[in-house]
Amino acid sequence: MNPRDRRHVLIKRLIAERWISSQDELVRLLEEAGVPCTQATLSRDLRDLGVVRHNTDQGPVYRADRAASYRSMLRRVVAMEILSVRHNGSLIVLRTLAGRAEGVAGFLDGWGHENILGTVAGDDTVFVAPADTTRIHTLVEDIRRLEEPDEEGTEP
Repeated sequence: MNPRDRRHVLIKRLIAERWISSQDELVRLLEEAGVPCTQATLSRDLRDLGVVRHNTDQGPVYRADRAASYRSMLRRVVAMEILSVRHNGSLIVLRTLAGRAEGVAGFLDGWGHENILGTVAGDDTVFVAPADTTRIHTLVEDIRRLEEPDEEGTEP
């Protein structure tokens, strides 16, 4: 297991088992477990893992954000609904399972990808308008990679 994966496993275990109210406390616990970590790295890890700080009556606490897990699951379902991804240099055309184009388009519109200008959906076809056609190949690859496991709930 690489150091990043080891750190992520430990972070998830620590926030599940303990009441952790600050990043300084989490950095200290990681170091005590033999996993050194800087504040900047920890902030990035927490974002990547979908860990958020909740304010409670007992004070702040870090917990996994279930919404990030749901988005990750939805991403995998959407990927299964896409049958093909093609483009002509200015427009991307997705073929989907029958009746699923609207759901796929809705996901893409809410995905937050900087190069998606918008989508139009039919029954089994989605037209994706890229914001920048010079980067259309990257957008096509990002859409194709929806089926790949994302890194701890992150999205491209």
